[in-house]
Amino acid sequence: MKQDGFIEALRRELSSLPKAAIDEIVADYREYIGDALAAGRHEEEVIAALGDPAKLARELTAQANYRQWEAQRSVGNLMRVVASVARLGLLQLLLLGPFLLYLLMLTVGYVVSGALAVAGLVAMLVLGSHHFFGTDFNLNLGKETQTKSTDQVGDLHTDFAGLQVLDKRFVLRLNNGARVDLVTTAGPIELKRDAQGQLETEIPDDAARKLLTQNADGSFSIDRDAVNALDFRDTVDGRLSLARSGEDKQALSWNIVDTDGSHASFDQDANGDTHHLSVNDNSDGSQVSIGDGGIAVDDSQDHIHISGLGGKTLESIALRYAVIALPIGLLGLLLCIWLTCITWRALTRFTQRQIDALSTSFGHTPAR
Repeated sequence: MKQDGFIEALRRELSSLPKAAIDEIVADYREYIGDALAAGRHEEEVIAALGDPAKLARELTAQANYRQWEAQRSVGNLMRVVASVARLGLLQLLLLGPFLLYLLMLTVGYVVSGALAVAGLVAMLVLGSHHFFGTDFNLNLGKETQTKSTDQVGDLHTDFAGLQVLDKRFVLRLNNGARVDLVTTAGPIELKRDAQGQLETEIPDDAARKLLTQNADGSFSIDRDAVNALDFRDTVDGRLSLARSGEDKQALSWNIVDTDGSHASFDQDANGDTHHLSVNDNSDGSQVSIGDGGIAVDDSQDHIHISGLGGKTLESIALRYAVIALPIGLLGLLLCIWLTCITWRALTRFTQRQIDALSTSFGHTPAR
């Protein structure tokens, strides 16, 4: 091969480098070849001694990328050096696959640990605010897939649109065909609306009558503390019943039955915290039960039971898992950072040794 052919092939193989760097390398090799010819050596002999221009270009590219990384140490520049070194031989290429897999696993570790840490921190801040600062936050119970609007019942959400709680008062909205029976501290109250929309009330005691207020929109409201029991039957939403329990009559037991037979029941203490939640979906026979320090999930094929939770409320269970997730996430992040530092140092040393070996092999060439 002649000098011009060698230089042309070398320039072509170095096309990934900046033009200024290519021109500098080509000028050095022209000078080297010119000095060798002036010393009386044959052109073909000099070109043959330089070796394959493609292999030489890979080695020169690795050296150039390494010098760029030394000037500006960044992950991107280091990855370019590693890729350049990997193209130099079979061993380096075989090592590249496991190394990339290791980087992938390290990245997954960062993502999972970061997600656990953030989720645990957010959950502790939100749930903890309710326990320590009195901020109102509650877990919701409801059928999010249905198109009915959800209304708040105490500290919970339900799709039973006929009943909601506003400012510690039960608000009752009766559809055609609906009926509400209440047992109050002053006596019974019966409200019903027939299929034609005609409202009928039966309130034997005047004291009970004074507890009930009819609003401008046709709904009724009553102080929730004055209600000992309630039974609401609706042709659209199904049936909802509640009853006070406990020695001080401050706890509430709820039971909601949908028109398809699905039902949910739960208890609320005086603070509005939820206990002993049970949900039964009649469409597929699945059941979920939370209470007595455990969670049980059943469907037609599987049964899952988690015991030993020790929490008295849904919020305390979630808070406990948040307390566990946060330190696990932080420890995972610290481990990933430590592995990253070790990887950076090891990769730097490996790359340095490879470049030093190239520099030694270039002792007879103008490469620098």
